[in-house]
Amino acid sequence: MNREHLRDQLLGPVLQCTRLGRQTSQLLAVSSEVVNQRTRRLLRAGPIPGEAEWAEVAVMAREKVEVPLESVTAMAAAMVPAALRFWTHATQSMLALGSDSLSLASSRSPDDFRVRQAALATTMVNAAVGWFQLYGVAADVAGEGLKPVLREVKANATRLAKR
Repeated sequence: MNREHLRDQLLGPVLQCTRLGRQTSQLLAVSSEVVNQRTRRLLRAGPIPGEAEWAEVAVMAREKVEVPLESVTAMAAAMVPAALRFWTHATQSMLALGSDSLSLASSRSPDDFRVRQAALATTMVNAAVGWFQLYGVAADVAGEGLKPVLREVKANATRLAKR
């Protein structure tokens, strides 16, 4: 593994977490706008809200059930390949580290020991990089869960801005 390849593998999870951060900040900004618009409309309605305000409350109540369920479903669907990747990596790492450790222990000469030690070190680096990349997978799963919420909040902001 050359230095550039290692850099790219280590940078991937950072970029995935950055993407999740951007999604989260976009969600916070747009949702505060929606809360502001809805609050102002309810305050303008006075003590006895009209039909339009009650319709908006009904939309809010429906969203509080539908969107989280859609979000959980999206995250569960994203977890299947993530779990498969996790278990595949764990098994492959365990087998490779065990094999290289036994190979190192059965070295017969100093040159053989040096070559096998380098192979074990490379396997350890590959295993560590793989574990680090799983953080990016977790960020992707969380991002999949945010997508339905962000979509709904943006739709609300657009709809409420037209009124």
